[in-house]
Amino acid sequence: MKKITLFLPLFFILKFQLLFLGYINFIDRHVKTIEARVINQYKKKNYYVLKLKNREVTFYTVRREDLKNLLNERVEVKIFTKNISFLGYLTKFYATSFDLKLLPLNYFEAFIEKQHKKSEISNLFRALFLGESMDYKTRIKLSTLGISHLFALSGLHLGFISAILYFLFLPFYNFFHKKRPYRNRFVDLGMVILGVELLYLWFTNFPPSLIRAYVMEVLLFVFAYFLADVLSFKVLVFTVMFAVLIFTFSVFSLGFLLSILGVYYIYLFLNYYKITWKNSLILSVYMFMVMFVWSHFFFGQFNNYQLLSPFVNIVFPFFYVAEVFLHFMGYGGVLDGVIHKYLSLGENFYYVKISFLFLAGFAFISLLALKKKWAFYGINLLALFVIAGSIRI
Repeated sequence: MKKITLFLPLFFILKFQLLFLGYINFIDRHVKTIEARVINQYKKKNYYVLKLKNREVTFYTVRREDLKNLLNERVEVKIFTKNISFLGYLTKFYATSFDLKLLPLNYFEAFIEKQHKKSEISNLFRALFLGESMDYKTRIKLSTLGISHLFALSGLHLGFISAILYFLFLPFYNFFHKKRPYRNRFVDLGMVILGVELLYLWFTNFPPSLIRAYVMEVLLFVFAYFLADVLSFKVLVFTVMFAVLIFTFSVFSLGFLLSILGVYYIYLFLNYYKITWKNSLILSVYMFMVMFVWSHFFFGQFNNYQLLSPFVNIVFPFFYVAEVFLHFMGYGGVLDGVIHKYLSLGENFYYVKISFLFLAGFAFISLLALKKKWAFYGINLLALFVIAGSIRI
């Protein structure tokens, strides 16, 4: 740990130099043509604001013509680079643009789109499989039902993908393993799966929560290889350090923070309870309670149907695998009616307000829970108190 910490400044200097070279190359031309995806669009007075993102930059621009809904569409646009700062290049910037062109859907987008009649449902599955943004109304419904995390690419989905890839590759590996029985199945398949998942990250434009999950998966693989304790909190610390080191500003987002908090609370639970089928069910309810406090501080939408979310979390792995199979076979729309009815339960909601002072106290007790079991029970009681006070009969 100490040796790695000593090398961090050197890594950051090298990373900074590479980023600055990328910035110089980006602003080298006064006018630059960019292909990007529209991740947000809204109207302001007599013009539209577009937020666009590709693998290199995230930026805002405005259009004064009457635009259709371009959310998640791929576009080509020319921008002026003169006033773009280095900090803006690393985070977000505004650029004057012209010559906006709509690009066709790629194969995977079109494949998902044609299997669903309602745009809301196709948008949901494009978010689930491809990491695309969701329209505002759908985001509100998911937040109200307490299942936003299920449709934002994260460690949960990466775990499903790892399992699917393992069972797909295993028969082929066993065939070659007979000729080379000295090979380590865990190492060989682990390296292949991590390589495929890195391509998936690239394909989905490196979502912050997926970055955290991938870095953690790599670290868990390394810890397991050296027979170290994979449930050590060191894994979480290293995950944050390496995510910031490798991906820098792209990890600084609310999604990344909530995903790190989620993993922290899982590790906290496993610090006191062993992994069993019974405890895995308890874990789902526990995670709903503790993350309720954090998520409702930032968002706040709630109705009584949100109390079903721990059970939805339990069912979701089966749903995910089934939908992957159905979409692969071209029958992804089979469950659309059920999904639409469930989403409609999130149309009506009210706001739950959690004060910053309460959140700070909750965070402090959560840290104490690392060493004090009474604090662990304390955060559960506090979360239960907040949830009970939120219910309207």
